[in-house]
Amino acid sequence: MISLQPLIDETLCNQCRELFARIDQQRCCPDCGRAEQTGRCRDCLRWAQLGVPALQNRGLYLYNDAMKELIQQYKGIGDYNLRTCFAADVERLRMVRGATFVPLPTEAKHFAVRGFDPVVGLFGTLPLKMWLAKADTEQPQAQKNRAARLRTPQSFRCVVPAKTLNRTRLICLLDDLYTTGTTLHHAAAAIRDAGYSGKVISRTLIR
Repeated sequence: MISLQPLIDETLCNQCRELFARIDQQRCCPDCGRAEQTGRCRDCLRWAQLGVPALQNRGLYLYNDAMKELIQQYKGIGDYNLRTCFAADVERLRMVRGATFVPLPTEAKHFAVRGFDPVVGLFGTLPLKMWLAKADTEQPQAQKNRAARLRTPQSFRCVVPAKTLNRTRLICLLDDLYTTGTTLHHAAAAIRDAGYSGKVISRTLIR
């Protein structure tokens, strides 16, 4: 009643919630949110050397065995009902003041197989702006090793003009999982290449 925001019930029981490990936001990489870091991690030092702006990403949970199983059930098997498991956590992202939330879209061929966009499903209670499009790629990120992920070519494009983008000073990209950061950095680059002059950050369910 105080925040004037809808109340979101917890959808996981305590026993299930205890299987997932939260990331301590006070002990993580300031650029990507990697847990148990006191400064920039190796990946982010590499991005900095390449001149890529930091995203100040923050992930909510570690990619432990329980989370791997849930994501496989959600994205691999297509259990769309699992999108609400972390609805309460997603609603707290509204505290990122002044942010315009832009989800990273799924590829058309993946949408055709699943019948839904997994990132939009997870973050669908937020006011989303579908400002990005993603071209089909030869191999999904989940099937690549670290080196292949880092070599992934740009596949995003911004579908709105700079005038629309620059109506907001802060864009918050949303994705389910941050691994090497390649996907999110490519999305941010697509937005900047379209003429956006504001700040780009990101939030992910998993790091």
